[in-house]
Amino acid sequence: MIRLNLNESAYPPLPAVAEVLHQQVLSAHRYPEFTPHGSRRVIAHHLGVSDDMVTVGAGATGVILQALQAALDQYHGVAPELVTATPTFDGFPILAQLLRMDFRGVPLDRGGGVDLDALRTSVTASTVAVIVCSPHNPTGTVVDERELHAFLTSLPDHVTVILDQAYIEFSTAAPDLHRLIARHPRLVVVRTFSKAHGLAALRVGYGVGDERLMSEIRRFEIPFAVSAPAQAAVPVALAATTALAHRVEAMRGARDRLSAQLHAIGASTIAGEGNFVYLPGADGVALGSLLGTCGVAVKTVPGHGVRITVGDTFSNARVLAALRATAATA
Repeated sequence: MIRLNLNESAYPPLPAVAEVLHQQVLSAHRYPEFTPHGSRRVIAHHLGVSDDMVTVGAGATGVILQALQAALDQYHGVAPELVTATPTFDGFPILAQLLRMDFRGVPLDRGGGVDLDALRTSVTASTVAVIVCSPHNPTGTVVDERELHAFLTSLPDHVTVILDQAYIEFSTAAPDLHRLIARHPRLVVVRTFSKAHGLAALRVGYGVGDERLMSEIRRFEIPFAVSAPAQAAVPVALAATTALAHRVEAMRGARDRLSAQLHAIGASTIAGEGNFVYLPGADGVALGSLLGTCGVAVKTVPGHGVRITVGDTFSNARVLAALRATAATA
């Protein structure tokens, strides 16, 4: 089975990162740092912010869990709510369930984008946190920077906003990070090493925001949660800027070619900015089911569409061959 359902990188870790990881095997009997202070310093320096504005966790999901726990710690009402646009990452309703939060999904707009106006009107006195994904998973759409600032400004002070930027390296429309966190003290921007860096198995991500908010979030860091190999990989991955840029450019090109080839055989796609292509509607769901029978695992969103991770040349060719064969017999 070809795995194109988890938005994994089509590439292994960069050579410099792989070398460090091989070295870490010989130290597997040793614990990592109790909490990842070293990684926090490196990430802060890379971003041009102070150490106190960063937290590091077990993947973006781990950081988001910490942020939700911190938000709940400030809430003293009943029936706390988590609000986000849906369909979205499957982990969000799971985190809400773990924390006994009510999960409120707000439908995407007709173009597959996050409807900020609808999100805003869905916020109540019980809303503890709002998650905004940009680029959005599973559609790949991005939120306009000016509209994002207006949305954040309009929210009540008791709401923590989590801006999930797991796919930000693939986007050509990234908002100014420093301006965002300077203007919005209840915002945490979350990023990961799983996607563009190709380190999904290491489980390391980070959040950046206002010093006071990040202090609240770091209270929920789990000791030893970020492994020694992950901590060793962080500085090397961040230093490999040129190699990463070349790789990201190659993945963007593969995404755009796959999208164009799908259009050529009659499939409709959303112009997204992740490492995947999204086919909306009933036709997309049907194509997802078809690919499954052809040995290609993709992410089907019932009633909405299908998301296909951009794989290597062989995997992408298998997708197109299966769909062309179906079109020829239709």
